[in-house]
Amino acid sequence: MKRTLSLLALAGALILTACGPDKESPSPASRPAGQVNIYIWTNYLPADVVADFEKKTGIKATVDTYDSNEALLAKLQSGVADYDIVVPSDYMLKVMIPEGLLQTLDPTRLTGFENLDPRLVNQKFDPKNGHSVPYLWGTTGIGYDKTKVKEPVDSWRAVFDERYAGRILMLDDVRDAFGAALRVMGRSINETDPAILRRAADMLKKQKRLVKTYNSSDFANLLAAGDVDIAQGYNGELAEVVDKAPDRLAYVVPKEGGTLWVDNLAIPKTARHADAAYQFIAFVLQPDIAARIVNNVHYASANKAARDLIDAKIRNNPAIYPPQDILNRCELIEDLGETSQLLDELWTEVKAQ
Repeated sequence: MKRTLSLLALAGALILTACGPDKESPSPASRPAGQVNIYIWTNYLPADVVADFEKKTGIKATVDTYDSNEALLAKLQSGVADYDIVVPSDYMLKVMIPEGLLQTLDPTRLTGFENLDPRLVNQKFDPKNGHSVPYLWGTTGIGYDKTKVKEPVDSWRAVFDERYAGRILMLDDVRDAFGAALRVMGRSINETDPAILRRAADMLKKQKRLVKTYNSSDFANLLAAGDVDIAQGYNGELAEVVDKAPDRLAYVVPKEGGTLWVDNLAIPKTARHADAAYQFIAFVLQPDIAARIVNNVHYASANKAARDLIDAKIRNNPAIYPPQDILNRCELIEDLGETSQLLDELWTEVKAQ
């Protein structure tokens, strides 16, 4: 995001008695063994999984959520964030690692790492997984209401179509929004040419009056509720609402190609509960836990060992686990370096329209 969780993050990871108590002093079993503060994408961690982690480890887990990589970056850069687990997407790791915002991971403490899909580890955004563990992965495409949009949607041009004015939702995400425009232009989502980016910004400025809302946290529910007819969004949440109303809703990765993303578990440099963080990572790397996460959030897991434990309806859903021909036309978002500043300025101009 969508978010996260790199092809892979692709999935995600795709991630214990004492004497009877007395009034003065609780037994060791009743005292929390510690705590872990988690900062994660919206709709990415089932409450029952958190509850089971607490029950089995004695560690108290608190969970806060965000809806963009940029929000996560700003929080960590502020220096006041008190988190032990964060979930940056692939390209954001290329920013956070050089800035020293993440701890170097100790591979001897990553119990369960061998369960991950070999295709999703050791990616160029984090060679040898020195700072991250893939969690969930997916695509960015278009969800739409087939009863309102009569012609099949197969192109990003649909979100720029005048016929759907006031009924279009775009992700409130600079890279995904520009990605749609750049794909229509036949360009890479990782374009760095200032002139091309300005042309994409012009497209988005003209589109602004057609857009009902920019939303990265509730896009699927807004589509399902009929508040919009076309929604750019992340495949997992869109696949979930499509599954509940297949006669009305659909999800597609446009023919021009979409965004492929991998969201990853990482430990901030400032984490105060690193031991608990490692225990949390080990917990979600267990195949049965990874499968429960997928069955709940409907995003593909980076955990290969969990594959057979995932509900067949989800495992065989091409919107969640896309076939290779769809993956071949998708791109991982890359860090644009100094160009990111220009992109942020252009996005501000778009939103100010």
